Amino acid sequence: MKHLGRKFYHTVGGVGLLSLYFLLGSKPAFLVYGVLLVLVLFVEMARLKIPAVNRFFFERFSSFIRENEADRLTGTSWYLLGIAASLALYAPGVAAAGVCFLAFGDVAAATIGERYGKRKIGDKSVEGTIAFLVAGMGAGLVLVIAGIAPVWWVMLVGVLVAAGVELLPVPVNDNLSIPIVSGGVMELIMRLAS
Repeated sequence: MKHLGRKFYHTVGGVGLLSLYFLLGSKPAFLVYGVLLVLVLFVEMARLKIPAVNRFFFERFSSFIRENEADRLTGTSWYLLGIAASLALYAPGVAAAGVCFLAFGDVAAATIGERYGKRKIGDKSVEGTIAFLVAGMGAGLVLVIAGIAPVWWVMLVGVLVAAGVELLPVPVNDNLSIPIVSGGVMELIMRLAS
């Protein structure tokens, strides 16, 4: 399985960063997110400006970095930014759902799509998209049952939007766009419904 470390990091990182918000509160969590983002950007700039550092990262962390990230930012900075922006812009339950769509749905789509994806939609697959929907909705329902996220039908709309964002070939990194766009749609629905 390709990039197994990256997939594990993606899921655990999303759940961990989201948990910080609910365990510590918003101000300490945003402080942690800010410090992490500065550190990640410092490492990324060093990697992109110094070829030896870039080689080191590709040699040591090849299961975390994709080939196409050799001369651009990895998904980590976008991931941190997507989580922090969602929590800053939306109600905590809505933001949590968008982050879980990213942490679980995106990983499921990549895993199933790489292994079983036969019917292609651009460079994605129908099988991967279905996996995204199942994993994302599963995570969303857990949040609904736990009393964190909005009602199930809002989760359904949110996960459909998130899967659509993941599927579309947009130039914005999906670690940023999935939680922001799906969260925005869910937030709008919640405001219109109240």
